[in-house]
Amino acid sequence: MMRGEEAKNFRLLGHDRSAAWGGGSLVEVRRGHAYVGAVGGSSYNGREGFTVHDVSDPRNPRKVAEFLAPPGIHMHKLRIVGDDILYVNSEALPGDRGKGARTGFYIFDISRPGTIREVGFYDMPGSGPHRFGVDNERQLAFFPNDAPGWDRRVIWTMDIRDPLKPEVVSIWGLPSQRATGEGIHNDPHPAEQTCTLHGPPMIRGDRMFAAFWGGGVAIIDCSDLRNMKLVGHTRWSPPFVGSNHTAWPIGDRPYLVVTDEARAKQSYWDSQFMWIVDIRDETNPVTVSTWFPDRETYFHRAGRFGAHNILENIPSEGPWKDLVFITYFNAGLRAVDVSDPLRPKEVGHYVPAVPEGQEEIQSNDIGCDDAGRLYLIDRWGAGMHILEYTG
Repeated sequence: MMRGEEAKNFRLLGHDRSAAWGGGSLVEVRRGHAYVGAVGGSSYNGREGFTVHDVSDPRNPRKVAEFLAPPGIHMHKLRIVGDDILYVNSEALPGDRGKGARTGFYIFDISRPGTIREVGFYDMPGSGPHRFGVDNERQLAFFPNDAPGWDRRVIWTMDIRDPLKPEVVSIWGLPSQRATGEGIHNDPHPAEQTCTLHGPPMIRGDRMFAAFWGGGVAIIDCSDLRNMKLVGHTRWSPPFVGSNHTAWPIGDRPYLVVTDEARAKQSYWDSQFMWIVDIRDETNPVTVSTWFPDRETYFHRAGRFGAHNILENIPSEGPWKDLVFITYFNAGLRAVDVSDPLRPKEVGHYVPAVPEGQEEIQSNDIGCDDAGRLYLIDRWGAGMHILEYTG
């Protein structure tokens, strides 16, 4: 049954259902082009790879290029490095489907967006990286990946001053992840309480923040990237379900926003939402509040109900100060004011109309361009919605 859009303080500018062949993941926008990774066969019957869209006219987006993944490869996470380079993960599909897959990340030249060109590949062990991050200002990249001597995914920090020749600076995990020999290879679909880096890790000042799925949230002294040290750590699984996804500071304030990713097979009435963590005492981070949209409205709709990711920028100043844009699967995109960290308050939302032939909306990820337009990605077939926040 089709349902119309639900909107408060958002305006739809454009829509391209072809983004990531309908089912998308991470989106990056640069110089009038959007790059959208595809979820492929992960709770969607789509292609593996990514698509490129000309969004210079946001009211008339159009696909201009695509890249199909080789057999056995999931490549749904991508990041722009500088102006002309795109990194895309190469993660083995689960089980027999991923046997023999080359894992690591692709390097593409995107100086001509309509004719993307593969210019390199960086090999990594295990099943390959998941949601990685790039800090262009510091010329660093952070990859969640397996490593000898560690159990499950840990932080690979890489120097990308020469983006065609990334170099490992350090490999770091929680003390509990230390292992002998090769450790335990990663499960591409870990259980909710598994301790494994999700990401992306990020740096503010001399501190790194990272979410470890069922393993909690870590505050790390990264003043020496080659000798990082754990400063503080907290976890809430159990009793909560787990799957800590993203940990991101609120501007320059001593608080973190943390999301727990909703799971594909079961929705939880009292778990997997957004948290605020007080880090005034870094050695003792404490959760002080939670937030979720109206459960009575969305919980019983099809698909996942729960948090996923945020726009990875909560600025210290400007019109979006203390504003969190969070994707919430069947509850669409929400805008949350966290100026009072003890009482987060919703100030806007956008749930796209359910297109013909699609059961429900599953808003998966969110990106932004230099003009402040937002790019909302659906993983169940609706593609990409280009939005303006009017609040």
